[in-house]
Amino acid sequence: MKAKEVEITHPDKLLFPDAGISKQDLADYYERIADRLLPHIEGRPLTLRCFPNGIEEDGFFNKNAPDHFPDFIERITVPTRDRDKEPAQMSSADEAADLVYFAGQNAIEIHAALSRVENLDTPDQIIFDLDPSDDDFSKVRRVACCFDDLLASLDIPVFWKTTGSRGLHGHVPLRPENDFETVRAWAKQLAERLQDEAPGLTTMEQRKDKRGDKVFIDYLRNAYGQTSIVPYGVRALEGATVSVPIHEDELEDSSLRPDRYTIKNVFQRLGQIEDPWKSFHRRRLKSLAEISN
Repeated sequence: MKAKEVEITHPDKLLFPDAGISKQDLADYYERIADRLLPHIEGRPLTLRCFPNGIEEDGFFNKNAPDHFPDFIERITVPTRDRDKEPAQMSSADEAADLVYFAGQNAIEIHAALSRVENLDTPDQIIFDLDPSDDDFSKVRRVACCFDDLLASLDIPVFWKTTGSRGLHGHVPLRPENDFETVRAWAKQLAERLQDEAPGLTTMEQRKDKRGDKVFIDYLRNAYGQTSIVPYGVRALEGATVSVPIHEDELEDSSLRPDRYTIKNVFQRLGQIEDPWKSFHRRRLKSLAEISN
């Protein structure tokens, strides 16, 4: 390990008071899940969502790595699209010690960029966020099943995960050959095809007050500087829910909930099933030009 020891100050501080989950519990979780989580964030700029006083008080997003972060937390220089702003110096992680240190800094949530340090302008995955407008998660599952079938008919690989919050994320791995503008335009086309397939269930309306009770197909995160919660990442929600990769056949399971898994029960699941994202990096989509033709 790059760090001799990562010390957790105030390990007994409760970050999730109602659930009795402490800072040490969070650090232990991230250390234990590291082998599953790290392959999906290595070499990526990270945004940390920190809660110094636990989730019952407001937190903040930490895009720039603070000066007090130790040297073993590697920084990635990310130029901004605003010429008047200095490049961001963002944290990255490639060892369990990094995740433990983040937890020690009260960073509950870890959000990762869609591109890697060597290709910051060219994403290596596309994300589709299926966001419900009400509490009827069955609609989200139905839309995901419809989208899964559509992508399969186009020979496009997709990997699903619960968000740990309200919806589902579908990730399409691809070769980092196109810029964000190209990828986002292509993602919009796919979202429009899904909208055509399930018009009574879905909407692409950006204003929440105009979505009614439909599932919002959000492709807008496919842009430079955007991030998403990492697979197996903890959410700053009651119970310490976790974003969990799932198999496509689980989309049809009526017991599936986006907040079903927590840091207390997710390891039981991992001991019972094969990793749904095991082949993520091997199943990259062929070029967008070939698919579009």
